[in-house]
Amino acid sequence: MGLFNSFGLLNPGALWFLAAVPALIAAYLARERPRQATVSSVLALRALHVMRGQRFGGRPRFTWTFFLELAALGLAVLAMAGPYLLRRGAPIAIVLDNSAAMQAATPAGKSRFETAVAALDAALDRADSAGAVTVYLTAPQPRQMGGTLDGAGAAREAIAHARTVDAPDDPAALATLLGQLNSDPHLGRILFASYRPIAAPVPARFTPIGVGDPIGNYAIGRFILSRETFGAAALHATITVANFSPAPATLKVTLEGDGKPVGAAEAETAAGAVATLDFPRLPPAAVYRAVLTPGDGFMLDNTAYATGSSVKSVAILFVSPTPADGASLGAIPGITLVTRTPDQYTPRDLAACDLAIFEYAAPKELPGVNALLVMPPPDDPVFRLRATAAARVAIANWPAIDPLTDGVNFRLLNMRSGEYFGGHPWMDAVVSGAGGGLLLSGVRGGRRYVAAGFNPFPYLGRGNLPMSILTLNLMGYLAGFGAHTGGYRTGEAWLVPAGVNAIIRPSGERVPVSAGALFTAATQGVYQLAGAAGAPTLRAVNLTDLGVSDLQNVPPIAIAPGAQATPAAGATMRQPLAPWLLAAILGLIVFESLFVYRRRRPVAA
Repeated sequence: MGLFNSFGLLNPGALWFLAAVPALIAAYLARERPRQATVSSVLALRALHVMRGQRFGGRPRFTWTFFLELAALGLAVLAMAGPYLLRRGAPIAIVLDNSAAMQAATPAGKSRFETAVAALDAALDRADSAGAVTVYLTAPQPRQMGGTLDGAGAAREAIAHARTVDAPDDPAALATLLGQLNSDPHLGRILFASYRPIAAPVPARFTPIGVGDPIGNYAIGRFILSRETFGAAALHATITVANFSPAPATLKVTLEGDGKPVGAAEAETAAGAVATLDFPRLPPAAVYRAVLTPGDGFMLDNTAYATGSSVKSVAILFVSPTPADGASLGAIPGITLVTRTPDQYTPRDLAACDLAIFEYAAPKELPGVNALLVMPPPDDPVFRLRATAAARVAIANWPAIDPLTDGVNFRLLNMRSGEYFGGHPWMDAVVSGAGGGLLLSGVRGGRRYVAAGFNPFPYLGRGNLPMSILTLNLMGYLAGFGAHTGGYRTGEAWLVPAGVNAIIRPSGERVPVSAGALFTAATQGVYQLAGAAGAPTLRAVNLTDLGVSDLQNVPPIAIAPGAQATPAAGATMRQPLAPWLLAAILGLIVFESLFVYRRRRPVAA
């Protein structure tokens, strides 16, 4: 334990105020003292009081009040002088791993985090606990927990309030923090409690507290929802599972939609292998929850969430002199539609859409999104399509395998009037007839463009099934359909969308936010993004890190060898005493008011 070495004053000149003590004694000598006198009337009593009531000198009669006030005055002067005690102790830095992997259970039945806290408590008992202590946490990003703490007791209290998060740590950022601490010459010891080991050679000032014994574990990796068929209401889920154990295992995932079972799948998975499970034709639901069995000692990665809203809707801009032709597209699941007439259209309308459809119209500049041109007018200055009108068009050739023609029975298509396209410098004919191309496709500036010499609108669904399949193929190709989303990861910072003023955590806590600000979700679950109006938007956040789930193979943290410094033998710290002196003065004042002034003064006879 550290010892107090010496006493000092920051402002010794304040001791001159002790000269006020004689003034306090003089005030007591000059104050009125009771006297006995026999008088014949009250007038004589008053005269005697005026002439002889106050007298300076005589034998001093000090009461408790005098000694209390004398002590308070002395303590006040001493506090003004700024007294302190010097003590010597080596500052300690504590780095406590609170990342997701610390939730795993140890063979003793406790979590790694609980084991690390107990080991730190024991290490502080053996350390020089009189010095300053700083405590750092590692996840989601390394950060100091509060300010500099005074001694082991304050450090224990701070550590007792630390909690694990569902986010992984950042190994690069953690290595940077440890290197900075190792290069600080003022530190005496650095206690590092983590499941991650330190790569050899371990710096002299480091005391590693390892709690990362290898543990067998089964985990869910990515949980992806997609809409495999454009316009279909049913969703498709793909879930990856991993077996981080020394033996093969049958891994089973049960899927729930809004609390109801919607599917189950299993796979025989070899040791150290990853398998993929498919869940086709899922019914629509707001929240999907996947549960992996068998259970293990790390339950965080045995559960994952996804939301139906994560399957992005496709925003379509329909520009036509007859906008009613595009209104039927709004009935297709997963589509939002905006219609414009050619005179209303401006290029700014493209900013909020995923693809644009121009029916009997053409833009005056190359669209900034993927686009479909349906029977464009002649002499178009942008695409320069050479078209020949035909009273009736007929399809003669089409590829057997192509995203645009997949599943379409062209023999059942009933074409009306249209136009044939001639050769084009950068668009190729996918479907053609006797008079030329009927469906051209090409890529320009990284964007996809399709031109149709016939009109597939309005969309009739099952009323014209072959044409409806072709229409869905066209829009699916142009919308980049097939892109998947796996939700968001714990510890990942994302921008708060416009219109959102509060985020409700999975625990139900409501957090006020501002649009455009960064928000970090450190807990796994479903978050609600609430705005001023409308229902909240749901967002799923999962661990989604199989590297963290592999509890048998953990890469060590390497500390740069050039960052080492000579460990500090000790540091001198000042312990101010003024707060204690002020507390003593207040105590004296309270005592005086309670026990001295409450006593009734004797009345002179």
